[in-house]
Amino acid sequence: MFKRDVPPEVSSAGVSKWYSSLDDQNKVRSGRYLKDCDTSSKERFFMSLTDLALKDENYKFAAAVGDTYDMKMIRYDRFMMNELLIDAYIGSERYDEAKRLCNANLELFPEIEKEFREKNNGIPQKMNCRNRLIDVLVGVEVNYDQAFIELERFFKMGLLDKEGFDFRTQSLKVHRLQRTFDGVYTFRKKEE
Repeated sequence: MFKRDVPPEVSSAGVSKWYSSLDDQNKVRSGRYLKDCDTSSKERFFMSLTDLALKDENYKFAAAVGDTYDMKMIRYDRFMMNELLIDAYIGSERYDEAKRLCNANLELFPEIEKEFREKNNGIPQKMNCRNRLIDVLVGVEVNYDQAFIELERFFKMGLLDKEGFDFRTQSLKVHRLQRTFDGVYTFRKKEE
């Protein structure tokens, strides 16, 4: 295989070593996004690269970015990068990794809460560590009991207001009941 030159965006962001560690396929994939990446810092580069891949529904490449870069970030940037990677891992059907990052962000949240609320004008509707944890617990693991425990945790942390908590709790109850009814009324012919 031929050696590719390091693109100027990669050099500008100071991530040439990371880029050189990529296999040829991921170098080609990254090329689709480099011209639109924020190269003002390593952190901004990785976050923008991941975000661009997610917008393109290129989940496996976005997850590969998460798997291959190794750098320390300030807490708020780490939280935001994890929020992106949660979607990447969900889209790649890597649910254990997504769940791990959800829990990591929930542990990190009290430390960055003030900054997060200021930058988002409160708690946004889309918060991956909260929403996607429930998605994995219910949709993948079918663990409603743990989902109810997590909703209670979110309410106590201030990630859900009373109205949101009540709505989501009721929705889960209905979903579990519907799933139970679906199981009762599913007829499977006995094999002879």
